[in-house]
Amino acid sequence: MIDVIRLHHVSFAVADLDASKKFFGEVIGFEELDRPAFGFRGAWYAIGDRQLHLIEQEGAGREVTGRISRSDHMALEVKDLEQVREQLEAANIQYGRGSNDDLGFSQIFCSDPDGHTI
Repeated sequence: MIDVIRLHHVSFAVADLDASKKFFGEVIGFEELDRPAFGFRGAWYAIGDRQLHLIEQEGAGREVTGRISRSDHMALEVKDLEQVREQLEAANIQYGRGSNDDLGFSQIFCSDPDGHTI
């Protein structure tokens, strides 16, 4: 068995790095981290003590078929769901609301510029 300590990062392929940086940096509010000078465009963000890596890749984005939100998504636990709603509305980002009665919490769903469900 592999002795995993914890998840280090999640990586998303994105078609437009600048649009994704605006979404994750300005709308969501993640802190951008220093990133090594790789031979391709990307950005790293802190999510608590974990990371999100964005990798610009031609052909990435909403054209991907077969993506379903129950399996292809990133979930964030937030302090104030109403503040999230206000932030998304201020940025003109469409969202949906839901609840998980089995687990006892409410949810808001939106998509990043490439269609990843958040």
